[in-house]
Amino acid sequence: MRSAYLTFFSVVLIALVACNAGADGEKKPAAADTTHTAPPPRIDLSKTDSIELLHFADPANLKIYSRSLITDTHFIEQIRRNVEVMPVTHGVCGNDFKLFFFRNGEVYKTIYAATADTCRYFAYVINGETFFTNMNDSARAMLKAQVKP
Repeated sequence: MRSAYLTFFSVVLIALVACNAGADGEKKPAAADTTHTAPPPRIDLSKTDSIELLHFADPANLKIYSRSLITDTHFIEQIRRNVEVMPVTHGVCGNDFKLFFFRNGEVYKTIYAATADTCRYFAYVINGETFFTNMNDSARAMLKAQVKP
């Protein structure tokens, strides 16, 4: 009797494995991918009251820089609008500006900027991931105007 049960379960197991393999070893089609790529997190700079701007004449030497404190609301708004657009894929080049965004006297976000003719962007980090936005001509001109000769 025991061998009858063993034989029965062996046959059932073989039948199940054979049915799962499909005809002639065909693979079953993969299930449809139902995962959705989440949109990148959006940065919120809306309550910025000032920006500390560092300019590095040589992006390879971050020890030498000029510093400006900006409270001009027009400047802040223009930079904010340029940074808050949808992130894009971008190659990395030397950052010649570093902007510290202040809210109520506290730094709450750091933005990096590259203004070279061949490589222009704003960059920021959220949850360990770097995001880039394209820099328009107006934002580039505003940053360059802050550079002391």
